[in-house]
Amino acid sequence: MDKIIGNKIMNIVPIKRYFFPCFFASILMYNTGCICSAHRELNTKNEEMKNVKLNLHLKEKTIADLLDRLSLKDQEIGKLMDELHSARVTIEDLKSDIEKLREIDVQVEEKKKEVDNSIAETIPADVPEATPNTEPTTAGEGEINE
Repeated sequence: MDKIIGNKIMNIVPIKRYFFPCFFASILMYNTGCICSAHRELNTKNEEMKNVKLNLHLKEKTIADLLDRLSLKDQEIGKLMDELHSARVTIEDLKSDIEKLREIDVQVEEKKKEVDNSIAETIPADVPEATPNTEPTTAGEGEINE
């Protein structure tokens, strides 16, 4: 029986001797596989991050361009507002000039009526009208008018 037990012990010792290195080797292989897959995932994530950074950079550039265009449009709007204000002032001035011209026109019409009335008053009403049968009197032949 000792021999059987001794054989079993002898069999256990070599198993123990090779078990731990094999066990650690299998763990090392497993971890190496995990590390490789983690490395692949890490590379994939790095590529995704690069793409996201590139997209972010492009969007920042687009936003900057849009802000520049917006600034230019604001400047154009400011110029147009100044022109609009100037046009309104010009319109108001022209309206004022039109009102003055209307007043002058009314005054001219009144003066015309006054002149027409004064002319009508100065012409006598009993002035004989010239008749076509009468000839104007002229100095005769040989007569000298002194």
